[in-house]
Amino acid sequence: MGKDTFDLSKVNPVRAVDYRLSQAIYDLFNQKNMKLIPNYLGLIPYEIYVLPGMYLAILQVIWLGTPNPVQFHLLPHFFAYSMFQLLKGSIKTPRPGCHIKGMKGYIDEGHCSHGHEWQSFPSGHSGIATSLAVALFMEMMYSDDSHFFEINITDIKTKRLIAFSGIFVASMVILHRVSKGYHSLFDSLTGMLIGGCIGFISWTALEFFKKKYHAVCEKMGPDAKECDLSKFEKDNDEISYWLSQYNVFKLKNYDDPLINSLAGISRIVFTIPILYLVFKFVTKDVFKLASIKH
Repeated sequence: MGKDTFDLSKVNPVRAVDYRLSQAIYDLFNQKNMKLIPNYLGLIPYEIYVLPGMYLAILQVIWLGTPNPVQFHLLPHFFAYSMFQLLKGSIKTPRPGCHIKGMKGYIDEGHCSHGHEWQSFPSGHSGIATSLAVALFMEMMYSDDSHFFEINITDIKTKRLIAFSGIFVASMVILHRVSKGYHSLFDSLTGMLIGGCIGFISWTALEFFKKKYHAVCEKMGPDAKECDLSKFEKDNDEISYWLSQYNVFKLKNYDDPLINSLAGISRIVFTIPILYLVFKFVTKDVFKLASIKH
């Protein structure tokens, strides 16, 4: 079946309905006054949060040692990305924008070559966006000590704004992927469902250990050395804990000289590629966000 000869009458009835609904969304959101809405409200904030946000989260983990960015950003992101890459490469479903004549106006050419034209199911953008949005929602609404890139968030209105902004952007990303022909509606909604589950499980898995730690500290009392972090968290000043007695070649929980030397070396070495990726994003990737493949 060639790129220009995709025949909707020859697909199964469920897919036929899916493609017709997808084309209706494509037609609606590519009208003059609407075609940029999914870009500016979905794709652009998503890519800025995902990529620079990921680099910032990694740098915080490298240099401060804090696990908070792992819980609400890095774990759901990496978990979802790996899962969707494996699924798309195995299932091989055609992208509508590469195979349906009426939906070929906006998809990036790079997504229609070298096998990428058969990676529509499930939608990686939709899945990763939802995974991150759900993890962030849980962090804001269900954490006893909510953080946003190591900024402690205590005001309930701010928490709700961050939480529901993430959900809104994820919804607009789903709309973008359908309206520009990258994925069908079914592929995007499936990505959303899987991604939402990944975000929820990622956040709750690490929250289990955080709650256990605080429960133990409650029993041990405020003077327990092992509970220094818990005391800083209660004062909404966790960042001071990570900065106190800071040394590049020193970890908080190790006195072994070899381990601490390796920590410093690892921090320096790992920072180099991250800074390169930051430079690449601001000088190159930011100008072609739609072509970044997920």
